[in-house]
Order: sequence, then structure tokens, then C-alpha cells
Amino acid sequence: MKTENLIELLAQDAPVRPSLSHMLQQASIAAVLIVAIAFFSAIGFRHDIGTALETGRFLFKFVITVALAITGSLVMYRIGKPGMPVRWWGWALLVPLALAVGAAVFELSVMPPETLVTRMIGHNSRLCLTIIPSLSIGPLACFLLALRHGAPTRPALAGAVAGLAAAGIAATFYAANYDDDSPLFVLFWYPIAISAVTGVGALAGHKLLRW
Repeated sequence: MKTENLIELLAQDAPVRPSLSHMLQQASIAAVLIVAIAFFSAIGFRHDIGTALETGRFLFKFVITVALAITGSLVMYRIGKPGMPVRWWGWALLVPLALAVGAAVFELSVMPPETLVTRMIGHNSRLCLTIIPSLSIGPLACFLLALRHGAPTRPALAGAVAGLAAAGIAATFYAANYDDDSPLFVLFWYPIAISAVTGVGALAGHKLLRW
């Protein structure tokens, strides 16, 4: 048997593994569907959603959370592939934070000082700290499973980025429910909930993504 024929036969017998990009695309779709089903089954929109849609503060929450979901996903797509540059893309993760800080600074400049503490504390901090991590469980599991088809050189960091992307998706849906629209609330409480998911992702990534 010729060497070329042998190589061709071996290639035909070798299992075809889906690419990491394909797996992450499927994981992203599954993540959004899982959160959507959980959200609309157990939580749903706030009662005054029609009125809220007419306010800039309500809509800007989605600018922040969607920015986190997108930037987290973009970095996650690259971090699972050895040799892919990540450092400059990592700076994109600061975009959601910059948006939140900018909105909070604007609110500090236009709202009466005596109302700022109340706006920051809000009415739903406990829900924020529980629902966002809870909604993030499914997406995080999807992303970690997909990343196992890659070869991240820093498993804990890859898991942390997966946690950021998962939390961004969860926070986007949660933002449609609660009525604390103040950027101060978003800047104070959201990072706490998101950090918890990021930490869990880092620990899971360290254990599950090593190779």
C-alpha cells in the first residue's frame, strides 16, 4: 500500500472534532435560550415595562449589560485558542465599566445630593445578588463545556472570562425586571453579582479546562 493511500485511510478513520468557534457559537445560542426560558418562566418583565421603555436610564442598563456580554464573548472566543493575542482584546472588558462609571458620574452631577444614597442602595439589591448568579449557571456551564474543545493556556482565566460573558447575558435579562434604574445602583451592585460568577468561572475553569 502506498504511503499516500495509507495517510488518506487514516484521515478518513480519524474522528472529526468540531471547531472551538463552532462550539462556542452553539454554546452562546444555548446560553441565551436557557436564560430566556428561566427568566420568562419564573421572573418576567416588570409591571411597568411600557413606561420604562420610554426612559433613558432604563434603556442604558441594557447598553452596559449587552456590552459586557459582547466583550466577554469576544475575549472568550480568542482565549481558548493557543497563540491567539488576547491582551489588547482584554482591554475591551473595561468598556462596560467605563459606561457604568460615566452614567453614574452624570447622575451625580444632575440629581439632588440627598437622593444619591437612596438611589445607590435601591430596593432590590438582594434580588440582584441572587438572580444574576442564578441565571448565569446555565450559560457558564455551556461556555465551559465548549471551551473544553479548545486548549486555553490559562484555564482559570478562560473560566473567568466565560463567567463574565455568562453574567452579561444573565444581567441583560434581569435588567428587564427590577425597577432600580439608577446608574449608581448598577455600578454598585452589578459588579458584586458579576464578580461572584467570575470567581466561580475561574475556579471551574482551573479544574475543568486543564490539559
